[in-house]
Amino acid sequence: MSESTATTTRTILVVDDEPTITGVLSTILTKGGYEVLIATEGSSAVTMAVEQSPDLILMDITMPGMNGYETAEKIKAIPELVSTPIIFLTGQAPGEDAGKAFASGGVSYLRKPFSTQQISNVVELALLSLGEQ
Repeated sequence: MSESTATTTRTILVVDDEPTITGVLSTILTKGGYEVLIATEGSSAVTMAVEQSPDLILMDITMPGMNGYETAEKIKAIPELVSTPIIFLTGQAPGEDAGKAFASGGVSYLRKPFSTQQISNVVELALLSLGEQ
């Protein structure tokens, strides 16, 4: 992470139903200087996004109830959140996920397992693309 990242606290909402993944992401992002919020399913992610206005959202695609695509569409329908970048994460085999991710409002797509460097890079790029760093 760049020094500018460490001096500017950005909030990232992590949405995943797997505690191991949320724990790993929380550790990586906290060490990178970010404030981390955790939601374990879609409806709570929408509520948290409205209440907290995160700078970025990392979201699993496959979750019980509302999946990541549906959650992203609900978030993007809220005018105050329309420009919030969403990065999708998936453990699924390659297929239509990337196209669906972009169609539902995602700015990037990352397959699990991921490395610390991959997460750091994709987060930095998403925030830089908005001119937020």
